[in-house]
Parts: sequence; C-alpha cells; structure tokens
Amino acid sequence: MPGVSFAAHELSAIEVPEGVPEIPPRVFAERYQNLEARRQQSGYDALVIFADREHAANLGWLTGFTPRFEEALWVQVGGQTPTLLVGNECLGLARSACKLEARFELYQEFSLPGQDRSLSTDLVGLLRKAGLGRGLRVGLIGWKPMQALDVPHWIVEAIQEVTAQTPQNAADLLMHPASGLRVRLEPEQIRLAEYAAALTSEGIKHWVRGLYAGQPEWEAARHLVSYGLELSCHPMVNFGPEIPSGLKSPRNQRAQPGFYAQAAFGLIGGLTCRAGRLVRADYQDDADEYLELVVNYLQVVHAWYAALGVGVLAGEVFAQAHRAKSDTWDFALNPGHLIHLDEWLASPFAPGSTVALQSGMAIQQDIIPLPRQGRAVVNMEDGLVLADAELREALERLDPAMMQRIRRRRQVMEQLGYQLSEDVLPLSNIQGVFFPFLLQPEYVARFD
Repeated sequence: MPGVSFAAHELSAIEVPEGVPEIPPRVFAERYQNLEARRQQSGYDALVIFADREHAANLGWLTGFTPRFEEALWVQVGGQTPTLLVGNECLGLARSACKLEARFELYQEFSLPGQDRSLSTDLVGLLRKAGLGRGLRVGLIGWKPMQALDVPHWIVEAIQEVTAQTPQNAADLLMHPASGLRVRLEPEQIRLAEYAAALTSEGIKHWVRGLYAGQPEWEAARHLVSYGLELSCHPMVNFGPEIPSGLKSPRNQRAQPGFYAQAAFGLIGGLTCRAGRLVRADYQDDADEYLELVVNYLQVVHAWYAALGVGVLAGEVFAQAHRAKSDTWDFALNPGHLIHLDEWLASPFAPGSTVALQSGMAIQQDIIPLPRQGRAVVNMEDGLVLADAELREALERLDPAMMQRIRRRRQVMEQLGYQLSEDVLPLSNIQGVFFPFLLQPEYVARFD
C-alpha cells in the first residue's frame, strides 16, 4: 500500500460553471419511451409513480416536475395520455414544469391540512378517469426497490379498489443498480451533476478554509451556498469532542482546538463531505488514534479509486478497498454508492457483487470509517462519473469547458498520488483532497 504524508500544497482554482444546465425536452421524451418499453417487457398494464418532497427523484427524472409541500401521483396506462395528480399549490407548477404531454388533475387530499378540499373528486374516481380499470396489472413505484409496497396505504387501497388486484413494487425498473433506467446518466444529466458537485465542493472548500477556534456551527454553514439549486439533503455542520452522528443540522456548538469537525452539503446530482480534527500540523497526541485512522482510511480510498473502471465488477472494488482496510475500523455503510437527483440511488458495492460498473454511472466515493475503539472522526466524500471513450466524446461535444475542468481535477488527483482509469471523471473541485489539520487547511494528504 502507498505511504501517506502531509504537506502544504496549493490547490489549483477550478471555476464553477455559470448558469444552471437544463435538460432538453428530447431527453424526457426518450426516458418516457424507455420506461414504456420496460413496462411492457415487465408485463405491467400501467405504472403509477408516487412522489413527495423527500422522495421526488423518480418523478423528477421522468417528467422534470417535483412536488413542493405536497404529494403527487403519475399514472401511465398503455396507449393513453398519462395523468398527473397534484394538490392545490402544485397545479400551476406541474403544468409549467412537466416536460411530457399529460393530463393534469386536482386531487386536493394531496394539499396541506386545512386547505380547501371541495373541488376534486375522490382518488378512486380520478384513477378510473386516468385509465385504470378492473383486471389491470399495476406496477407501483415509490422510492425503495423491495418486495413490500412503500407508498401510503390509502393509495394502495384505491388502486386495489379500481383494479381488483394488489399493485406490485416496480421501483426496480428505475433504481436497480444493474438494470434500472436511472443508473446511467445521459450527457445532459452529467452536465447538471457536474454543476451540482462544483457548487457543493466549493462550499465545503470554503468551509474548511473558514474554520477558526470559537466559530459556531451556524456561522460555519454560511459557506454552503446553493444559488437556489434544490437540496438533496439538509446541510450538515457538526463540531464536538466526538460526533456520534454527522446527520445533525448546524446549531450553536463552537469549534475548539482538539475537537472534531464535519460538514456535508448535497444538491441534486452532487454531495461533498469532509470530516477531521481541529488541530494544527504540529499538534501532539500520545494516543494518536486520529492520524492512524487517517492514514489507513486514505489508503483504502486510494485502493477504491484505483479499482474503478467501466466493466469492473462492483464486488471487486469492494474487495480491493476491504483488503486495504485494517481491522481497527469497519465500513459504516457500503463503500460507495450511485448518486442521482437523490443523494443515494442504490449501491452495487457489496461483498461478492456481480454488478458490472457501466459507462454513465454517477458514483459517490462515500467510505465512512467506523472505529471499533476511540472516537476519531474522519470522512471524505466526492462524486464522479464513469465514462467510456464514446461518452467522453459526447461530453466533449456537449460542453468542452466542463471536460477541461474534469481534466484539471484529474491532474490534481494524480499530483496527489491517485491512480485513475481513464474512465474516471471527477466532478468535485476538491476530489480526493483530504485536509488532515483543519486549523491549517493549506496542508493536504499525499500518497508516496
């Protein structure tokens, strides 16, 4: 395994693209046709997609519309114009945001409590109007591919009443890590992911550079700027002598020398996280559990990156990372996962996984170490895309400036000692850059 050293290193400035990349209507039309083909192959007469604010990625991928405050239901029946059911506040938004031809129906039970419910018919009647009928086999898509149904039971009951059959969970059509329609991003979607990752990584970079003793969490969070792009998770900032969970939102805890610090910032398509210790490069610690964990953690990350490539089995990437890991800590979750509009789409990275990594997959380097003893907090997360030569050429035609930024990110990683397949396209402006001494952020880790 490579050695790890820490030295002052000036990072190259990489710009954030101006303006939010948009997905053209043509892409949504192609997605709909692909989903229709997959529906027929799977033997479903109809597909129903449920969405709410927290679980909107499947509907957003298909239509470009995601509900705000409310729930929504998409119904597509073979040979008919699809129907989108929304509440009071989303009706106007749905008509303007949806990129597909559809009928829009007001279903006021999706509206917030206390609002008017006198104008819409019941759900059973709306489902019949949308084309569902007795004997139709319905695939129901929520947000978790599993055998059980994961949408509100009153919606399941309404579908059962209309069709006289229990719908089946069909989320695998979109979310299966090997075959789901969402696991391979189109060039236009990759462009949006690169924009999101540039924003999140710049936010975390400025968070690191702005840390100081006495700083409260809420003030440190001012660096996490989205420019209005939708969040994929709430912003997280944590200071403390130990951090039991990095999921907490920023409050009033203040940074102190020797404390640990963590921040994560996620937008649709990208998330960046860093966690380490609030110390300077000359600090002394007799136990030194922190630096011991840092060194081996980074060796695991190095092995993980070196194993990535189009066609590589995800189980082999897991195995390479696991071989590099000492027995003093465990993976808190899967070592890496797929990322999309949602922060976690699926993860093929598991022992023995035979899922082959594909061109177009957006992957999050999300290796969270869980020490078996001690309280050291270490983490580094960045997003990337795998792209074969054909996809790289398509991306070059679409956005040459983006590909130039990607090449500069690869150069930074290679200067730090990472070994990368040509298939690996880093999307984060601090991809693979770890700051071991958070009170001296000019120091970064390098591989010898």
